[in-house]
Amino acid sequence: MIGEKLRPRRTHTYFFLVLYGIMAVSGGVITAQSFLRNESLSGASGFMVIFGTGMFLMTLVRSIRPQVSVFEDFLELHQSRTKELVRYRNIANVSRPDPRRMVITLREDGAKKDVTIWLKELEKSDVDRLADFLSKRKGRG
Repeated sequence: MIGEKLRPRRTHTYFFLVLYGIMAVSGGVITAQSFLRNESLSGASGFMVIFGTGMFLMTLVRSIRPQVSVFEDFLELHQSRTKELVRYRNIANVSRPDPRRMVITLREDGAKKDVTIWLKELEKSDVDRLADFLSKRKGRG
């Protein structure tokens, strides 16, 4: 498992890329029709272009970047805007309180800290392999 990068499910990514792309294109078509007919632009068309394009680009960037990267000594999580490093030697416990998340309890400087890995966007096979791998590696340096 070392060296692997776990990315979001492609079906979800493609679905949202298509939806946001359709929104941006339809907003562009409405804007073009307004220009051709010498009508005033509606706010909805501008919103559709800006929102659709922005969300399309953000979804594309999120799909390219892996959510979980597994390295020799640590795990790198990209599930929020900042990346989070989890060292294997600091792992005290790995649990799955519900099917949507995995909670890793870390012991750092005498204090316990919980780190959540959100599983809803990852493949089920990747989730099971990651849970087994972390359970075997916990506490090792």
